[in-house]
Formats: sequence, C-alpha cells, structure tokens
Amino acid sequence: MPRIYGTVCSSPVSQNAGYPPAEARYSANGTRNARPPNSRSTSMQVRQRFQQPFQPRVIVAESFVRDGMEVLRGGGVEIVDAVGRPRAALLELLESADALIVRSETRVDEELLAAGPRLAVVGRAGVGVDAIDLAAATRRGIVVLNTPGGNTLAATEQTFALMLNLMRHTTTAHQRLQRGEWSRRDLVGTELAGKTLGIVGIGRVGSNVASRARAFGMRVLAYDPFVSQARAEALGAKLVDLETLLRSADIVTLHAPRTAQTQDMIGVRELALMRRGTRLVNCARGGLVVEEALLDALDSGHLAGAAIDVVREEPPPAGGAARRLQAHPKTVATPHLGGSTHEALARIATELAKDVLAVLDGRPPMAAVNAPIVPDEAARPFVDLASILGGLYPQFVERATLPSFSLTLEGELARYEPEPFVAAFLVGLLQHVTDRRVTTVNARAIAAELGIAVEVLVAKCERGFASSLAMRGGDLSLAGTVVHGEQPRLVEIAGYDVDVEPRGALLATRHHDVPGIVGKVGTVLGAAGINISHMQVARNGEGHAIMVMGVGAVPDAGVLDQLRGLEGLEAVRCIVIDR
Repeated sequence: MPRIYGTVCSSPVSQNAGYPPAEARYSANGTRNARPPNSRSTSMQVRQRFQQPFQPRVIVAESFVRDGMEVLRGGGVEIVDAVGRPRAALLELLESADALIVRSETRVDEELLAAGPRLAVVGRAGVGVDAIDLAAATRRGIVVLNTPGGNTLAATEQTFALMLNLMRHTTTAHQRLQRGEWSRRDLVGTELAGKTLGIVGIGRVGSNVASRARAFGMRVLAYDPFVSQARAEALGAKLVDLETLLRSADIVTLHAPRTAQTQDMIGVRELALMRRGTRLVNCARGGLVVEEALLDALDSGHLAGAAIDVVREEPPPAGGAARRLQAHPKTVATPHLGGSTHEALARIATELAKDVLAVLDGRPPMAAVNAPIVPDEAARPFVDLASILGGLYPQFVERATLPSFSLTLEGELARYEPEPFVAAFLVGLLQHVTDRRVTTVNARAIAAELGIAVEVLVAKCERGFASSLAMRGGDLSLAGTVVHGEQPRLVEIAGYDVDVEPRGALLATRHHDVPGIVGKVGTVLGAAGINISHMQVARNGEGHAIMVMGVGAVPDAGVLDQLRGLEGLEAVRCIVIDR
C-alpha cells in the first residue's frame, strides 16, 4: 500500500525564501478573503514512521464482483471474505479490520463500528447509505463511501423497462402465455410518444431519464429545488414546481434521494393532485412514497398503475403495505434491480475498490459521504500531491513546534474548491505528528485541537506549468506539479528549483557549492553498498546548493553519521516516500 514513511536525521536544513506572492482566498475553515492565520504553533514530535510494512485488512461482508476484488489485490491489501457469515462472526472479524465493504443488507450501526478499533473506511457498493450510521462513523473518524455514479445507466434503463412494461402490459401478457393462454383481452397499450413525463429530481439518473424521454418523443417537466432553469433546459426539460408537475404529467417518475425532506414526499395529497389515469414509477429510494396511500389510489382507480423497484423496508414483511403493493394487479414490481447489471456492478466494484485504497493511503476519495471528495479525475493527482507535500514537511525540518501553513493553488487549480487539497495535506502532515488515526473525516478536527492553521491561497502559475501546488510552513517552501496527467514532481525545495519524482528513498543534502561534494557522498554510499538511481543538484548562485538523490536502500545511522561528517556538507535528510 502507498504510504509515506520517514526518518529524520539531525542537522537542520536552512530554508531560503522564494515563495510566490498570492492572494488570500480561503482560510482553513473555508471563509473567503480571510486574514492570514495567526502564528499559533503546536509542539511537534515527529513520529518515526520507517517501520515494517503494514498490510491493511479489508472485510468484504457482501457479494463483490471480481473486478473490485482484483483492484483490491493489486493494492496490496489482505482480503477477508465474510460473505454469508453471521453478524457475530463479522463483529469478531472487525477487531482487526481496516476497511469494511457492504452492499444493502448489512446494518452498519454503532455496535458494528465500535467493534472495529482500526476501522478507517466503510464502503457501500451502491448509492444509498440508509443502513449506515453516518453520525457514529463521523464521530469515530471513519470515512463512509458510496458509488453514486456507477449504476446511473442501469437505473435509467430500469426506469424505462418498468415504464414500458406498465404502459404495454408486458408482464400480464407474458404470464398469460406461460399459462398457455393466447389472449390479448384488456392488453391494449399506451404509447410514450406525445405524453408528458414528470421527473422528480434531475440529478445523475433523472437527467439521463430526461434525455432519453425526449428520444421517445415525450414532453418533459422536471422538479428539483437544487437545479437551475438553464440546467433543466439543457436537458430538454421545463423546470416547474412539484404541484404543477403532479397536475400536468401523464407519468411521474421519482429520482430523488431519501432524506428528511423527501421522506413521504408522495402521499395522499400529492396523489390526489395527479390526474385520473396517471402512472407512477419509483426506481429511486423506498420511503419516498406513502405505500398505503398508493394502494388506495390504485384500488380506487385514480391511478392507472404503478411501477416500483424499491419499497420502504427491503425485503418487505409479509402482509405489509409494500408486499400488498408488489402483488397488486395494477403494479409492475421488481426486487430493487435498478443497479443490477453486469456492467454497473463492475463499475461500482472498481470505483469503490479504488476509493477504499485511496482512504487507506490517506488520500481523499472520489465519492465520500462524510468527507471532502475529489472534484474530478483531473484534480485527483494534485490532491495526492497535497498529501505528499504534507508528509514531506516533517521530514525536511527539525523544530519543536509546528508553524502555521499556507497552501497555494496555482494556475488552473485555482478554479477548484480548496477543501480536498487541505484535507489531503493535513492527512499527510498529521500522520507524522500524532499516533492517532488520521483520515479525511477527522483531519481538520485533529488539526484544530493541535492549533494547526492552514491558509489557502490562489496565484498564477509562474513555474512553466498549467497548474502547480505549493506549501509553506515557517521558512520552508515546497512545490510540485503533475506531468503526463498522473506523475507527481517536486519542482521547488526551499527556494531551489528542482525536478524530482517523490518516490522511494531520497537523500537530500544542503552543502557548500564547491567541487568534490557529490563524489564524497557517492563514495560513502558506495562503500555502504547503496546504489544511486538518480541525482540532481540545484545551486542558488550564492555559494550554496542542494542535492537530491534517489537511493536503492535507506542509509542506516552509521552511514548518515559519516555523511554529516563530510567537510562542506551542512545538512542531511533521509526521506522515504513509498507510493
């Protein structure tokens, strides 16, 4: 697994200035145009993180397709298959678990979370997290992940599958043929073309439904309090209030999340607003519809039919309203199959596995429910770079206290919200400062307890790149960029321009800019049997230089003492970045 480790050598590196001017944009808590952070500092006892490699353990509690398993194995984690195991066994397994992967059946409550003292992340292979106690997870610093985009196409297609089935009586016709009956009695259908579709919620799935409805020749109305008219019009939909939508639509399809605001949003009053003969489709979340009220509307003939993929309680108890609704002759029902396609399950598993590995690596994930998320794929390597810069700082300095920090988003990075970068930076930093488990969920809280302030700035990128990321803590400045879309590079160390890949073991020195230094260092390393893979020397024109070399093994204390004793060598740092 990728981790940043480090052992700090003695002589301090003096840092030069050379930090680019920037304009304050956000403070550590996200406030715009904040004043620079105060100079409050906290004691810093840098943790000695060069230890035996640690293999995180991931518990897979429910079915998880092969694609996701392969991603996990490629990440070097230990996988424990707990599919079908009783809850008592799962509680026992969690005692040594770092991650838990579930789908929809495992109830991740306070008891389950408390059973995992090492648990850093819970991943839900799907969208809804109703079965996960988010508040309890957040209190414990546990990242909760879902996969909101993995099943978008599958849920969209399921919506139309049920809608067409409902309009054309496909299930009833099939059942008659299965019984040996050739009868088209009462099976005359209704076309979608020319009908008005009312979409409640035009997020990922709703927007895809809107675009496909237009292909069927339907008129589309949409209700979504969080979407602009311009966005709706771009999808070919007219944005209206909920009451207008219910009164006007021939078919109403629900694509809203289940929240306190949307719970029971379609009840007796809302159903009564619909025209007689309207049809209702729900492939979103159970609990959006009052099931007893929907039963009454179907029994009375007010609604012509309903298509439902989800119910309030899954599986529904025998004899309850949901079970009676599924068995109703005017209903087409499926057992929550919206995201169940081979393609969707593969996407979900792959995306979730990548995010689980990211969290275990101390990096912000793409889809966290209770933590900052990476805005897009283009930003991900820069967020990873922020974590690297945070982890480098304690390895470059030797001081008793931590200063206030600034993080500068340069060039095209300035368009992003800063939170994911700050969270990643703090995770990288705090892993060297405290023995507490640090994740993107609790990094800010721990930093606040330690009095660590991070100011976020924006600036033009004047380093010859489209984007770069810079940090400053006290007198030390570090900066990096990403090349070829995914490869991080350090481009500044303490005011010196460099081009260093932050990977593996690095030896960094500050020395007099005189002949012979490189040879002396090489001689010591050669005598110790340590290969040099690459090397770069940067000079400041004032008689000083730094040297960064990749080494094949971490020098032991005796080798470091020899290096520190070389004439002209002012400081030595051994840095290990295992990515």
